[in-house]
Amino acid sequence: MSTTQLAPPGAGLPWLERWFSRTLLQTLRVFLSNGALTRWLRRETETVLTLAASLPEAQASQPVLVPRVTGLEDSSRSWSANMVLQHLVIVDTGIRELAEALADDTAFARELRIAEVKPEPTAGAEQHARLRAAVDDYARLIESLGDLRSTLRHTHPWFGQLDLRGWHTLAAMHTMAHRRQMQHIVARQQPEN
Repeated sequence: MSTTQLAPPGAGLPWLERWFSRTLLQTLRVFLSNGALTRWLRRETETVLTLAASLPEAQASQPVLVPRVTGLEDSSRSWSANMVLQHLVIVDTGIRELAEALADDTAFARELRIAEVKPEPTAGAEQHARLRAAVDDYARLIESLGDLRSTLRHTHPWFGQLDLRGWHTLAAMHTMAHRRQMQHIVARQQPEN
């Protein structure tokens, strides 16, 4: 039996895919309202949660090797459904902290590293409630902030300098990419007919 060798965490995206994703992010940042971005984030989150809940707990905790999804690096290909949820909790909570700092016109002190937001293989069913709570908390903050066009920016390792509105756009895009990953995970867990 052969094992698939995945790229290390933080290896990034292929150049063309990174360019396309950056261009899409900037376009959506300009053309979608804050409310539309929040609704998109909530829809994607609910879909991710519904898909994860469709699996029995033993399967939801079992890592599954899936094809690489556009927008996700190779090292993320062998996660369980619960690991995807935990990763979204980590990222959404981190973006919330960053949003709070940028909204207060305060530099965010931490450098962001992709390898530091990876989930633990032990992630369990508790991640369902944690993700819903994290997104609700984040959405409440965003709704209270108004315009989101902050003068301060913070660097994303793949997308460069983003203002608060750029980070809000990224939150929705990021959840969409992991929703597609979750669809692959659930499909691989279904018995063949």
